[in-house]
Amino acid sequence: MRKIQSLGWLLVLMCVVFPYSASQQHRDPLTDSEVDQMREAADYPDKRLELMINFVRARLFEIQDLRTDTSAKDRPKKIHDLLQDFTALLDEIDDNMDMYGSHKTDMRKGLKLLIEADSEWQLQLRKLKEQSPAEELDQYSFVLTNASDATKDMGDDARKELQEQNELAKNKKLNKVYSERPD
Repeated sequence: MRKIQSLGWLLVLMCVVFPYSASQQHRDPLTDSEVDQMREAADYPDKRLELMINFVRARLFEIQDLRTDTSAKDRPKKIHDLLQDFTALLDEIDDNMDMYGSHKTDMRKGLKLLIEADSEWQLQLRKLKEQSPAEELDQYSFVLTNASDATKDMGDDARKELQEQNELAKNKKLNKVYSERPD
């Protein structure tokens, strides 16, 4: 009888805890407008990468604004959340590079833009780390480290993918439009 009672309490606990934890899911780093823009550019990897670069830059611009606004409420938390969005967007960029690369869709122009942005983003993240007050940095140093690592990894992946794409282009094995791939 005690086992049944214990299982009953466990079931009640699970009914309370799981819905709460499910509601604590990460928010989408993209706005509805940005999602629509991404959908419209699905067939054109260069355009899609360019959009994502602009979305990442927008998050970094928001961080810069917050850093200069000393009256901002919950500034460290907002910077933390923007850095999480930044990292999620870099993950999305990596996923797109993998998808378009595996289908041999030409994205050389977008990759060049990514490689240029990589240096810019690494510099901005380094400045954020160096110029943040210690008491604030403590609140987002972990996600800042993740963002820096993700930026470096994305840049390395973009350079490698660009080399592969250039080789495929020499052999005329790249598709211009994703939906016209021959798979």
